[in-house]
Amino acid sequence: MIQLDQIANANFHYKRYSLNYFLDSSARLGFKNIELWASGPHFHLDYYTQQNVRDLKQSIKDRGLKVICLTPEQSVYPISISHPDPVYRKASVEFFCRHIETAVQLDCNQMLVTTGLAYLDADESEMWNWCRESLEQICRTAEKEGVLLPLEAFTSYSTHVFNTAGHIAKMIREVGSPNLKGLADTDVMAVTGKDTIHDFIRELGDNMTYVHFVDGNPGGHLVPGEGKLPMEEALQALNDCGYKGYLGLELLDRRYVLDPEQAMRNSLAWFEKQGVLR
Repeated sequence: MIQLDQIANANFHYKRYSLNYFLDSSARLGFKNIELWASGPHFHLDYYTQQNVRDLKQSIKDRGLKVICLTPEQSVYPISISHPDPVYRKASVEFFCRHIETAVQLDCNQMLVTTGLAYLDADESEMWNWCRESLEQICRTAEKEGVLLPLEAFTSYSTHVFNTAGHIAKMIREVGSPNLKGLADTDVMAVTGKDTIHDFIRELGDNMTYVHFVDGNPGGHLVPGEGKLPMEEALQALNDCGYKGYLGLELLDRRYVLDPEQAMRNSLAWFEKQGVLR
């Protein structure tokens, strides 16, 4: 059975509060694990020295927390490993490799990666190949550093060549790295409308190492129980397959930014209602 220790708080919706507030809130609510969104205003590497990273590591440790996934901002930043421009792709690869090294400094063994935006007027097979070649390079650093890379599919609003569990599974096979894994996002799959959690479990198997467990209408990335998605069914499917990874609460709707801690209390209450125990 899924345990509450597998639930990870995340700082996406805490962006109107300081990073220390997020850490204090996570500890106050009883979380043991966090997903750390590496973005301004909280944790933008361009503004962090090595000493800043060491201080952050100590702050996390002092609160009894562990970073179980580092998630560099890659949706609104100029990051895309499937971009036609080789200079753009090279910079994106370097961006991810730098964050892999930071994950190691924070004692974190997972870093989320995505394909980035894809042009509608570019050749699909070429974009796929650019993405695969970039991931091969990133995986070399990940293998060296011992970091897993859960790869997330986007909705068609971002890319039309990487939307499904099948796409993730195919890319894992083609790259051939033991460090490239898969991520299932319950709201993204609902927006895309091509898969269910059952499809992700079947396609990825043991390669599914992380789940963004969020509700939606579809869309919104909401607290479980506050949208229209079959969250109880998704939780049961994960229980049935013996899922041992983490469930990250990637809440993105702006309704939560003024009182992020209440959103997390509501999330925990939903899990407890489903019989998930500490």
